[in-house]
Order: sequence, then C-alpha cells, then structure tokens
Amino acid sequence: MKIGVITSVYPEFKGDPHGIFVHRLMREIVNQGHEVCILAPFSGDKTDYVLDGVHVEKFNYFYPRRFQRLCGRSGMIDNVKEGIFVKIQFLSFILFNILNSRKLKEMDVIHVQWPIPNGLGALFLKIFNNIPYINTIHGEEVYLSKRYHTTILLKILVKNSFKTITNSSETFKVSLENGLEKNKLEIIPFGVDTNIFRPYNVLKDKKMFQILSVGYLIERKGFEYLINSINEILKIHDNVKLKIVGTGPLENQIKKQIKELKLEGTVEILGNVSEEELLDLYNSSEIFVLPSIVDSQGNTEGLGVVLLEAMACKVPVIASNIGGIPDIVHDKVNGTLVPEKDVLELTRAIDEMIKHEEFRKSMALNGYEMVKGHFSWEQIAKDYIDIYKETSRL
Repeated sequence: MKIGVITSVYPEFKGDPHGIFVHRLMREIVNQGHEVCILAPFSGDKTDYVLDGVHVEKFNYFYPRRFQRLCGRSGMIDNVKEGIFVKIQFLSFILFNILNSRKLKEMDVIHVQWPIPNGLGALFLKIFNNIPYINTIHGEEVYLSKRYHTTILLKILVKNSFKTITNSSETFKVSLENGLEKNKLEIIPFGVDTNIFRPYNVLKDKKMFQILSVGYLIERKGFEYLINSINEILKIHDNVKLKIVGTGPLENQIKKQIKELKLEGTVEILGNVSEEELLDLYNSSEIFVLPSIVDSQGNTEGLGVVLLEAMACKVPVIASNIGGIPDIVHDKVNGTLVPEKDVLELTRAIDEMIKHEEFRKSMALNGYEMVKGHFSWEQIAKDYIDIYKETSRL
C-alpha cells in the first residue's frame, strides 16, 4: 500500500528531534511492508531525501527561500508570533501546501498530521483525484481553531475524512466539545520504540541524584516551574542535578532564570542530543520530570511522548495532571501527577522520589510494564495500517 503523509514537521537526519514522533510511526509502517511518501515544508536544509526507508519531499512556501521563517525549528505556533511578515507566510504556506499535494496523487491513502494547517491539500486530493484521507489531531489544532475562529474549517476537514485520530482521551474530549463529529473520531496514542528506548546499566555518580527533563524550550513545557522547584529542593537535598534536553525560543530566558537563581552548577541545558545520547541520559537519571502547563494561548500537552520514552527505560516519572498526560501516568500507580504551575507540590513529589527508593522502583517497574504492553510503535503502526486498509477500499 502507498501512503502519502502531509505534515508540517519532519526530521532531516537521524537524531533530529523536529517531528521525530511522526517519523518513528512512519518508519515502523515502512518496516511492516508499506511505502510511505512524506510531504512537508522546507525547514532549513534538505528538500528531497530518504530517511530509514521513508521518502521525504520538502516544499518551499515563500520566495525568496532565504526569507522563510514560518516552519523553522521552534514550530509554527511560536514562529508565527514573530510578526506580520511571518503571518503572511502562513497564507502562502496554505497555497503551496495545496499545490504540492498533487505530488501525492498516486497514493492509495493520505494521512494528514495536524489537519490545520495541513488538511486542505488532502481535501483537494479527495475532491479531484478521489483519494481518501485520514487525520491525526495532536491537540494544538483544536485550541488554535477556537482561538482564531477557524473551527468551521476544522469541522469540514474532519467531516470529509474517513477517520480522524486523536492522540489521547483529552484531545478526543476537546474535539467533541468543539463540535467535531463523534463518529469520525477515534483514539490511537503515539508510542515509543521499545527496541531503542530500553533499560540498561550505565555508570552513575552515586553521590549525585540526577533529574532529567526533555522538550522544546517553549512556554507550555513549563520548565520555569521545574527550575524554581529545583531551587526549593536544594534547601532539602544538596546532591541534586537537573539536565534539560532541548532548544527553543525561551532558551535565553531560561538560562537567565538559572543565572539569577545561581543554579549554574545544578541546572544544565544540553540542547539537542542524538538518540544514543538521549538513551544514555534516560538510563543515567534517577527520575524524569515533565512540568507541562496550559500556556497563554490555551495549548497543552497532547500526550507526552517523552514520558513513554522515560518509562520504557524504567525511569520513574513525575508530570503535570493536564492534557493527555493522565492517559499515560496514573498517580501513585506508575508515576506521580502534580497540579500544573504548582512549585510546592512539584517540590514535594521530587522530595518523595528522592527519599523513598522502593517507591521509585515500584513506579519505574509499573511504568515499564505499561509501556511494553500498550505503547509499542509496532502495535500502534498495526492499528494505523488497519485504518489505512479500510480507508483505501473506499
């Protein structure tokens, strides 16, 4: 079967975190014997390449190309805040998305990641080439559609899809609340490659309690609250170190916060790392924390794939009780949930993990078994392939 994928982010090389979770799904679909062709906007380097058997073609959405700013590494949501020049590029993006979608006219089915802004090309392929499509909603589209009064467009894109997949029960619920058709909606979470993300022994500094967090340095990841919490933890434990993996528009602001709190020797921003380095970091850490919040635009965590990666490495997790995170983390069963932006409760949760080794081990084991049983990419890819097969029979 030939599957065309329209997405606004996709990695350009091994270890590139830009849309990595989309690639991991598509890589597994290729491994299960299908052909996948990606159509994505230019993001800084390559335009036509093959990554792990997945063919990727990137299109220009503004000319001259050197002025393209919308689809950079920080993502559309943050890039579009840069001003009117980038907002104009959003309109040209829609046009070039539709025009370039013709490159997928030989596909059996189209899979749209983020129907807004990527779904209009698939709708045109359905109308003019009779190619059916499915959507995957990650959460941001629903919040942004409500904010920018484009919910009617999202409803049209869902109505004309064969199926629209939501990545969590929270995204499903929000989609219903915004009037999307229930009979079109289904839940399939994103997953984790348990062949890559796995527990193994690494040499640890036994005198140091290492905490890890991973994510783009943007508002909704809530890193400022974690850093404030580490400042409080140091009043109780003096052997704690926090490592944050990621880059993003708030990097300078976060580094300034670290400096103002005099945490330069305790909190380290590592930037982007390779998959191998990330795996080592998971396995050398005592706990993993994802302090996500509902940001000023109403966006929040659709699922929290990095939580699955940590659990697959048998690392106990602490996360905010928002968005799709409770689909993964069940409080005091396979991790700890805390209220968003609550530095006091986050500090208490970290303190509990530090003090009680047996509790950490229990949470880690339960999380590991849950991920292995329900969130492997192999099983999730099979679920998507079943839908592709139903869709292509139309």
